[in-house]
Amino acid sequence: MVIQNVGCEPLGRFSEADAEFVYIRPFLGEPLPQNLDGWDALVVLGGPMAAYESGRSAFLGEEIALLGEAIAEDFPVLGVCLGSQLIAKAAGARVYAGPVRELGWGSVQLTEAAETDALFSGLPRELPVFQLHGDTFDLPRDAVRLAENSTYANQAFRIGGKVYGVQFHVEVVPGLAKSWVDEYADYLKTGGASGEEILRELDEKDKALRPVANTLIGRFLKL
Repeated sequence: MVIQNVGCEPLGRFSEADAEFVYIRPFLGEPLPQNLDGWDALVVLGGPMAAYESGRSAFLGEEIALLGEAIAEDFPVLGVCLGSQLIAKAAGARVYAGPVRELGWGSVQLTEAAETDALFSGLPRELPVFQLHGDTFDLPRDAVRLAENSTYANQAFRIGGKVYGVQFHVEVVPGLAKSWVDEYADYLKTGGASGEEILRELDEKDKALRPVANTLIGRFLKL
């Protein structure tokens, strides 16, 4: 199951994996399942809405409830950007607006715990990523921090053995990056980021992100 929260943020490179992905688009009025019965895994994608404003997007409350069930069952989940914030919220952690936005190409550092993690082990200690967020969250209780940087400590985490949240994007492909530069032009500009610079580095960054994305989604599906 893939929950897509906004039209411009699909699976990207993750969709190239050998799996049957079934999109559910609640922003188009498509209903979410009441439970996880019959599904093998859940991916929750990004979006511009805030996890702490679920009253403004009613379906976010339903997603949080579904993620709460997943956490309780240690059901395989991968939450990307907003998806990671929704996992944190479902786990009882505080999600809130951060002091700065992280926008465009950047990096995160894997923690010592990542060295033996099912998804992150063996990856470069300095991981290339794409960032597109201003919100952040406290590390959920009993979660293991897997990646961090100097801006926000909680860049990736695991709850139990199979519930993962990643604040960053590695699934971005050139077409997605170009669409985000257009779609989020005002958000980037007011956050001090240059869309032109993002596109100028696109080919180089795409080569760096490709093996990371393939490794993460491939290992996740093996869970």
